[in-house]
Amino acid sequence: MSDADAARDGELERLAATVADFRRRNAETPDGLFPAQADALLQMGTLLWSKGQRDEALAAIAESVEIFRALSVIEPQTFCINLASALNTLSGRLTEVGNDNDAATAGEAAVELARASMELQPGQTRFVLVSVLISQAGRRLRGGDIAGAVESLTGAVKVFREGGQEGAPYLGAMIEALHRSAIAFTELGLWPEAIDTRRLIVDLFPEGTPPAVVHLLALTLHQAALALSRNGRFGDAHACADEACELGRILFKADPEQYRLFMAQTLGSLAGRRHEVGRTQDSLDPALEAVDLFHTAVNADPKAAVPALVLTLESLAEILAALGLADQAAVVQAQHTQLKGAMENAAED
Repeated sequence: MSDADAARDGELERLAATVADFRRRNAETPDGLFPAQADALLQMGTLLWSKGQRDEALAAIAESVEIFRALSVIEPQTFCINLASALNTLSGRLTEVGNDNDAATAGEAAVELARASMELQPGQTRFVLVSVLISQAGRRLRGGDIAGAVESLTGAVKVFREGGQEGAPYLGAMIEALHRSAIAFTELGLWPEAIDTRRLIVDLFPEGTPPAVVHLLALTLHQAALALSRNGRFGDAHACADEACELGRILFKADPEQYRLFMAQTLGSLAGRRHEVGRTQDSLDPALEAVDLFHTAVNADPKAAVPALVLTLESLAEILAALGLADQAAVVQAQHTQLKGAMENAAED
């Protein structure tokens, strides 16, 4: 047994003893309600879950919910927020065991209680409300309510930002939750929603967005442009490629070494997307700039740069041919064929 497992088991024993003591007190005073008992049960449920004892964990969490529910009736200003948090935990665990209906009931009750508690004690409630809204977004997404999921995420970011500096300890968790949501939208091919979620992460930084966050937004736009183009949505693809390239240029200007390859990729995509929407003359300059950058990037990271260079050379040859520059197109096509062949031979080796 590892030290971590031993520590967890020791804490479980302590909590179990605490709960047992409260149950003796309950037997002596049937009408007694003890917040510490509910807290201990909630913690116990979390630890039991980590051990894979799901039935016991759910029973402990559900018991905690019932104690907080009774306490919230007596003293709502103090205990409604505890009930909301416990219900949110219960909802998440019920989801993991496939009990979606009860999970939704518990989760929506958590949202309602957290919203009500914001009027009573906003400072203490704010980040619980953020958490339950994030959970609500996940439930809505799993249920196919895409617009509702984005609405919940947007609401969570709004509440988070209104907390100002108080949100600093939770910023990392907030970014991670939104990042996971953006990936989920991406995997479902929901590109507008994935992009909107990346923008929500940007909104968490009113004083200036870190380059890594800008890069993730730009990368999602770049990926969306390629996917939308494959689906024949050339206008939407062009808009995404255009913005990705703008953001790529900002990043490249600030750190040329770090973002040279990405700048080349976004330029190559923009050239292709402009050509697709009939802006062939305007597509030539970004295609040429992309090729120049790729030639430099190949030295630093050939594995990543060469496949993208091959695609850009193919687009450039098509653009030159469409502009009536047949000789130049032939030269570029020959370069494309040679480089593609070399890449395929290397893959076989």
